[in-house]
Amino acid sequence: MKFISPKKAISFLRREKRLPTFDEIMGAIGIVIKKERPKLPSFIQLEPTTKCNFNCIMCTRKKLNPNRLNKDLTLDEFRTIIKKVSVKRIKLQGMGEPFLNKNLHEILEEGKKCGISFTTITNGSLLHKCLDLVPYFDSITISLDSTDEYKFKQIRVGGSLDRVISNMELVIQEKRSRGWKTEIGINSVISHLNYNEIPQLMELAYRLNLDFISIIEVENWKTPLEKDYYEERRFVLKARERSKEIRELVDIGRRKYRTIKVHYGPSTKRKQICSWPFSAAFITVDGFVTPCCIRMDPEVINFGNVFEKDFKFIWYSDKYVDFRRSFIKNTFNPICDNCPD
Repeated sequence: MKFISPKKAISFLRREKRLPTFDEIMGAIGIVIKKERPKLPSFIQLEPTTKCNFNCIMCTRKKLNPNRLNKDLTLDEFRTIIKKVSVKRIKLQGMGEPFLNKNLHEILEEGKKCGISFTTITNGSLLHKCLDLVPYFDSITISLDSTDEYKFKQIRVGGSLDRVISNMELVIQEKRSRGWKTEIGINSVISHLNYNEIPQLMELAYRLNLDFISIIEVENWKTPLEKDYYEERRFVLKARERSKEIRELVDIGRRKYRTIKVHYGPSTKRKQICSWPFSAAFITVDGFVTPCCIRMDPEVINFGNVFEKDFKFIWYSDKYVDFRRSFIKNTFNPICDNCPD
């Protein structure tokens, strides 16, 4: 077990001059409690489907093995997972649009019976058809990177900004009238191309009476082993030149719109503060256990399949232990050393 002063974790958050997000709190804790064989996780991210009705320019879904496309998690598969992985919190997200899973209602019902709380992130295009599913979630995050219809369609190919906004308005209206507790917010990925839209995005969140907005600087989720890594790295480096302006715009918005929670995620190296290998896991629609929601392609890395092996066996396998050791000792790790480059 490696002990590092909590002051290092706290100082990282203080440098950002903001309240830490939940993930960052977990990361700070992870610095102190890193073990090669930690206790089993209480949180996972689970991929409910690889179907999607958008073709977003930054999404790597198009590069998935064709055999893995257009798959839905079934109710029986979900039961198998929660039986093997005894968790209390699940975030439904992955390479597809969660609300396209035809079994989603049954999955949520089953999870609630087992005392599981759910969150999800969605493109927001189908919420008008899935209103009855909203109260099953503790929070729903809608991906929205622009308030300009033309830019939106360039980024979220196949989508409609008007539809997404009208769906958010509808959900907020229903939330009020039905007394739902679900928090509704947006997640905006920001680069040098759209950073000047931060004020409009925050104003929209305020006008719609959303609960939160997350402003996340664009990141390169590829590893040096993958095609297009250097092209995407150049894009991210260009975006980082605007980090100061991005942070200033976020701070201005935070002071102006005090009724909404504002989360800010800078594009900074996180290997030494990442808690994923020690406290959580990502499970794909076909059962592969991967390190996190960034490294979720099982053909890049996976530790085993929960439909074939017991999760406890996977969690404590030599491969997983060696992976954690690279974090504890800060040794070479081709999967995570450049995250998020």
